[in-house]
Amino acid sequence: MTNILSIPGVKVSQKDYHQIIIRGNGLEKFNNTIEEKTSIKPPSKNLEIKYDLNYLFAKNSFDQWSLILMDKKEHHQILNLVSSINTNENMLASDYSYGQVYFEIEGENKDYFINQLTHFDLREEKFPKSTMAQTIIARIDCSIYNLGNKFVITCNKSYEDYFQKRLKDSALLSNAS
Repeated sequence: MTNILSIPGVKVSQKDYHQIIIRGNGLEKFNNTIEEKTSIKPPSKNLEIKYDLNYLFAKNSFDQWSLILMDKKEHHQILNLVSSINTNENMLASDYSYGQVYFEIEGENKDYFINQLTHFDLREEKFPKSTMAQTIIARIDCSIYNLGNKFVITCNKSYEDYFQKRLKDSALLSNAS
């Protein structure tokens, strides 16, 4: 974890998460496999997430899910998990860990802070807790996960430096107002 910034009401940190993209049909065998590997029941609705201290599992579309491992794992552990998921002929798992960058934004002013970087409506009635969205933040295609007390944002690793700078710029704007 790297602390990016801290201003009144907002803390931003960069995390060392791992991400596995899973394709599948979402039927019983799929659900059983995921639950066996993670102890999380897969979400059934598009853009819904389920999470605990170790995993964040999101349904991105009708046949694609993102599994984010929120605790540090060795590369061989990730590959073993991917391989064990892939033993189910109705599933295809791929390790996306090293192609993504992960940020956590928390604090009572997190919505205001992120709204400086996106047009996306973060109000509870439009973006409820335990949902995710694929949107543009700081001109970058991102996924944002609403965990209630914090947002987890992930985007392509090639934008890491640019995204960090935009977050810091937004902090300067927040302090100026």
